[in-house]
Amino acid sequence: MPMITVLSTDAVDPTARFTSFQQAICQIADLSAHRSETDAYHAKIRKSRVGFLDCSFVDCESVVIERSLANIGRDNGKDYLLALQIDGSGVTRHIGRDVRLTPGDFTIVDATLPYSVEFDGPVRRIVVRFPRNEFVHRGLSTDRLCGHVFRGESGASGLASQILGSLAADPAGVGPQAGYSLAAAILDLIADSEPNDGSSRGNYLTQSHDHLIRRIRSIVLVNLSDPELSVSVVAAKAGISVRYLHKLFSATGTSLHKWIENERLDRCYRALQHLNQRSQTIQDIAFANGFNDPGYFSHRFTRKYGKSPRQVRMKAL
Repeated sequence: MPMITVLSTDAVDPTARFTSFQQAICQIADLSAHRSETDAYHAKIRKSRVGFLDCSFVDCESVVIERSLANIGRDNGKDYLLALQIDGSGVTRHIGRDVRLTPGDFTIVDATLPYSVEFDGPVRRIVVRFPRNEFVHRGLSTDRLCGHVFRGESGASGLASQILGSLAADPAGVGPQAGYSLAAAILDLIADSEPNDGSSRGNYLTQSHDHLIRRIRSIVLVNLSDPELSVSVVAAKAGISVRYLHKLFSATGTSLHKWIENERLDRCYRALQHLNQRSQTIQDIAFANGFNDPGYFSHRFTRKYGKSPRQVRMKAL
């Protein structure tokens, strides 16, 4: 399939460029975007298809891109998205894991669960949509793949990075049959890749357990604003025992309690950065996301991000 230009802000009125970018990224997935700057925005998005892969080539300036529960509810996409960093760097937050990508690195997210991506400068990246069934029949799971960083320096992940990066040159030169074979080869390399963040193969979940973990995460995310949310409440909603929930979630490398707190902190962090939340006090934002002790919230927030809630808000404003 030839490369199609979805957006080039050079052809758009400067006052409408960021709005055009917000609309264009929804051709990748249902997403939201915001930024603190008000000057003219520069971005270019092109799309192509290689075998069963939908490829998007994105050049843009500093921005925060999010896929929230509202976004998921609108398009209900169940695929996996791989993002390969070509230039610049960015931080992806997904299922309680924060990873920074530098050129050549890639990460994978599950479109059925929320995530956010933050760029603090100009970037170029390739975003590839993989059908979920292509992952499932290879025995790959969300916990096995998502929220990790795969380096492009060597090994199977290095080869996958090189092949994916080459698609930016001339994807139109790949015929349909060769495209399918190439897509399958890329996914096989990803299956053999090791994350570069200390993850161990011994901790990976089976497909059935991974499905239950995704269900537990969805239950938590829907009820995250409830300060009474607890492990026992989540276990009851999932129809399993507290003991089994602890055992199951420990395979992800963290406890459910810690994961809930991290998700709440991430929501607060994004709200403090978002200009349309500036009418809300810091305490209002904390309470809206399940915290009921302002002092405890401020302490945990500062410990995680190295900045106080007030410092994060002042920088955004």
